[in-house]
Amino acid sequence: MRREKNEKKFAIAILILGAVCAAPFFTGKIILNTTPSVPIGLWLKDDSEINRGDFVQVPFEAFKFNSWVPEIYKKKNSWGNIPYLKRIAGLPGDEVEILPDGLLKVAGKIIPGSSALSSDSLGNKLETYPLPITLESNEVWLISDSERGFDSRYLGPAVLSQCHKVLPLITN
Repeated sequence: MRREKNEKKFAIAILILGAVCAAPFFTGKIILNTTPSVPIGLWLKDDSEINRGDFVQVPFEAFKFNSWVPEIYKKKNSWGNIPYLKRIAGLPGDEVEILPDGLLKVAGKIIPGSSALSSDSLGNKLETYPLPITLESNEVWLISDSERGFDSRYLGPAVLSQCHKVLPLITN
């Protein structure tokens, strides 16, 4: 009888611990990234100010040039579109231009590996955002850590107010 009580207490403790650990995922404070656009792993949503070089979570709809995109890139789950994680390369007022070798120059800094691709790994044609531009007051330029990442090169600037800073918690 005593052993059954202890087993029941242990099971309840495990359930409580599991609920406590899972709660941040359901509140949106912890994000699981499974794409190589930024390091794979767990990320923590942060409410501090966004700066150049920071990572952000951004919904697909926040990008200015998204109407051409095939359905394959509109990642969805049962709750709707899955937000992207990207790095801030440009802030309002920054100039974004393409150099003769195809690399991007954002705010005077050349972004290595930033040449746009003409097609994805499945052969789908990729459109690119027309450059040069100067980012407007509520716009940011987002870039992936992966050369194959789907970012502002193809989707244009994103709305800054729809970006949420994220910090790496456990990443590769």
